[in-house]
Amino acid sequence: MNHEQLQETIPLYAVGALDRQERQTLETHLLSGCSICPLTLKDYRATVGLLPYALPPQALPPEFKTELMAALHPATPNPAAHKTAALPRLQPGPWLQHIIPPPPSWIPYPAVALVSLLLLAGTLWYAFSVRTQVQGEAAQRQQVETALHAEHARITALQQQVAGQERMLSKLRDEVTDKIGILKQLREALATREAEQEQLRAQLALRDQSSTILRRALAQHDELLALLHAPRITLFSLTGSERAKSAGATLLYDAESKKAVLYAFNLPPPPAGKIYQLWGMVTFPSQPKSESAPVSLGAFGTDIGRRGLLAIKNFPDPPRLAKLSVSLEPDGGKSQPTGDVYLTGPR
Repeated sequence: MNHEQLQETIPLYAVGALDRQERQTLETHLLSGCSICPLTLKDYRATVGLLPYALPPQALPPEFKTELMAALHPATPNPAAHKTAALPRLQPGPWLQHIIPPPPSWIPYPAVALVSLLLLAGTLWYAFSVRTQVQGEAAQRQQVETALHAEHARITALQQQVAGQERMLSKLRDEVTDKIGILKQLREALATREAEQEQLRAQLALRDQSSTILRRALAQHDELLALLHAPRITLFSLTGSERAKSAGATLLYDAESKKAVLYAFNLPPPPAGKIYQLWGMVTFPSQPKSESAPVSLGAFGTDIGRRGLLAIKNFPDPPRLAKLSVSLEPDGGKSQPTGDVYLTGPR
């Protein structure tokens, strides 16, 4: 028998319900030096000693007193029986009494023995239920521990997965950083190219402007040459005012084509946002000859040599022209003269 089986026989041993072989086996185990079983036996013996007090009080039977008195005052013994009882017999020694203890004094009472057995059965059932509960709790604890181990393994796997994702995210972040750096370089290169394109556009605009000016000047020179070859040309001269005394201008007019060309010289370069504008004081049929109104005949600038050239496609008839003048006006021209006069001249 193993230790657990011997522990299960201790309650039966306490009430004297074991057979001789089982009792001797348990007593041998108790004498072997086990530190748990003697304490368990002590507790059960204390419980068994209290079992009689658990019985409900009952009235004594009528013959109890007679039997008790007979036990206290026995009858005169038979000499033959006394002689037989006086014969020596083998008595168990102290060691054997320790190994095989005498039965409890209350064993001859069947009711007490029955109650003791019932209490013992209840105790065994309680011990069995407690053991079953402990085993169930142990199994449940094992299940919980198994679940915890599984959860721990799952958490570890998730942590490893998160660590892998973090490494991947870090790698992607580095790649994005590199891409951002490349994108920044491309943006800077694009900005440089745009600046270069803007400069090229500005240069192209200047060239277009220069080309326009050159084309206009070429057209004006062509018109001037055509006027010089015209058979009927009228000449008008303009002189400089107090602001430009050395300046002057000549206007050639063709009566057949009604075109005219103004050639000015020694004019100071106009300030930024300013331009020279030619005015003709013209009289209209509905007005007296003494009254004339300024009519804009065109605007022009000067070149590096302080020269200006203006082609006029529809010049007023000379009889209606009272006076010519050139004033400095805002860029784009005005409908009426507002600035200082630099050139003036009669017909």
